[in-house]
Amino acid sequence: AGKSMKKFSSLFDKKNKKTFIIAEIGNNHEGSLKLAKKLITQAKKCGVDAVKFQTFIPELFVSEEDKKRFLQLKKFQLTFKEFSILSKFAKKLGLHFFSTPLDLESAKFLNKIQKFFKIASSDNDFYPLIELVSSFNKTLMISTGLANIKTINRAKKIVLQTWKKQKKRNRKLILMHCVSNYPVESHEANLMAILTLKKKFKECLIGYSDHTVGNVAALSAVALGAKVIEKH
Repeated sequence: AGKSMKKFSSLFDKKNKKTFIIAEIGNNHEGSLKLAKKLITQAKKCGVDAVKFQTFIPELFVSEEDKKRFLQLKKFQLTFKEFSILSKFAKKLGLHFFSTPLDLESAKFLNKIQKFFKIASSDNDFYPLIELVSSFNKTLMISTGLANIKTINRAKKIVLQTWKKQKKRNRKLILMHCVSNYPVESHEANLMAILTLKKKFKECLIGYSDHTVGNVAALSAVALGAKVIEKH
């Protein structure tokens, strides 16, 4: 675990050639703690650096009037206690654990058990969430799916302004190129956007959230300069 942590802390040195690899587990545990642990174990066998989940409170995330969606989310929900268990389980395996908060209360809880955060594409204009997570003063990844440069700039401004009020730490803002489709066809991956992000946001690190099938897109993204790969 110590070795893994060292890799993460040194990732943000631009001289470091290591790419940080995240296995996106999301809600594929389908509400089962046992299955979630199994997925973490399989991710470890793949050699990744981190595992990522999603944390939400359905009542704060979707209207109860949308019964079908509400019940589906309820079925996939893990408790805060279960996420604490998963965090410790991943750490014992030498993996970094983190989860994407989809509401403010989940973000406050996750701040107690993880060292960095990620904002989902669906929330890169959920500015109260971005401001709250920024106030935790930790490395932050923002997925850029569905966003234009103006949206990304606004999110970046919120993060940097919030960080100015905090004690300076070895934290970084990482913009994750992403195409919000499942799966993404290879010809739709738009990987050259990585170069655009590198050019327009020189103060940020650039990564890639990969929704394609296979590894070609991820490998190509690394060749283009992506420092973080999140594989779905």
